[in-house]
Amino acid sequence: MNARNFLLAVAALALLSGMVSAQSVYDNSLTLANISVSPNPVVAGSNVTIRFQLHNGYDEWLYSTVLQPSASYPLLNASPLSGYQVGTVNPVQTTGYYAYTFFIPNTTSSGTYTVTMTASYFIYAATGTQVATSTMPISFYVQNRPAIKVVASSPSPSTLYAGHNQTINLIVENTGYGTAKNVSITVSRATGLNILSSVRTFYADSISQGSSVTEPLLVGAQNESDTSLLVNVTYYSSTLKQRFTTSQQVNLSVAPAAQFTISSSGSGPVVGATDVPISFVITNTGTSVANQLQVSLQTTYPVSPVSSTAYIASLEPGQSTNMTFMVSVDTSGVPGNYPVTLTEQWKQPNGAVNQQYSGSNNYFVPVSRTSGTGNLAEDVLIIAIILIVVVVASKKLRRSKAKAERKEKK
Repeated sequence: MNARNFLLAVAALALLSGMVSAQSVYDNSLTLANISVSPNPVVAGSNVTIRFQLHNGYDEWLYSTVLQPSASYPLLNASPLSGYQVGTVNPVQTTGYYAYTFFIPNTTSSGTYTVTMTASYFIYAATGTQVATSTMPISFYVQNRPAIKVVASSPSPSTLYAGHNQTINLIVENTGYGTAKNVSITVSRATGLNILSSVRTFYADSISQGSSVTEPLLVGAQNESDTSLLVNVTYYSSTLKQRFTTSQQVNLSVAPAAQFTISSSGSGPVVGATDVPISFVITNTGTSVANQLQVSLQTTYPVSPVSSTAYIASLEPGQSTNMTFMVSVDTSGVPGNYPVTLTEQWKQPNGAVNQQYSGSNNYFVPVSRTSGTGNLAEDVLIIAIILIVVVVASKKLRRSKAKAERKEKK
């Protein structure tokens, strides 16, 4: 090793070990040139590359130059960067390009961040060897990436039940760190469900960080099992420069439930009937026992309920039983089939303590004429015919008697 190289090595060792630490007039001899930051804007949750050159603006040689980047949390704490051994930088010279690529954590809030490039070197000056540093900041803006998540919450009742139509609430939440713009949610497919809502695409102009919107969706659960909805999500960053798309599966659970079919039992009432019974057969076609089953009858004119509630203590799956209600029929009514609604309310073992289930069935009750009587028009017609017959017969009888009397006089 010659004397020059020996002196360089000694100076470098002194620099790195902190032996020489006095402030130098040669500090900040280096500056950055031709800086570029890519991509632009920088998006949280992705990589950024900083590219630049070093320019020595002094008329002195800079020896054993070491370049080290630094930054505050959350940038370089997540991905520390190593330094460059630049070596000698000639007077009034611009070096080749240097590039650093590092990851911006997805938890980085939107804002301006600074990475500082610190160059350490020594110089042979007239007063002796001097150690100096150049501090060169690079600032750039980080656009945080919003993140849209869709979940189902609190259908009514609190879970889905097989064989029933229920409304579930789709909660569209921004779990990211920036504002999501032009958010579009489309329900594209369901497994084990019938989507009954006519509107399947939902739109929100803006969802800020940590905020959410709720959209109702009417579905019909078919069978008890785990099921899911597939939703397609499209949204933009707050600057509208980045477009994001995801497909998400919204998991749901369908529990066993009682279900009912209802048929008539016996004949219907007649016009003018008062306090007469009508009967139905109710069958539990579901997979859960129905306890404290109460069925209410709602009617339309001319049928009116007198006793409109039937109570059944328990109805097992597959079991049937009779229900009887008391009704009256208006005397001005006409024969026909009149709609009635039977509303069921019950409890079942897999529900909450105070949870009440409900459902309804529609049926038609036949109303007929009173036995042995016709309607008013028919009765009037029959009476009119009888009167005509009597009048005609009476006239014929008078003519016959008059004719017989004339013969006797002759």
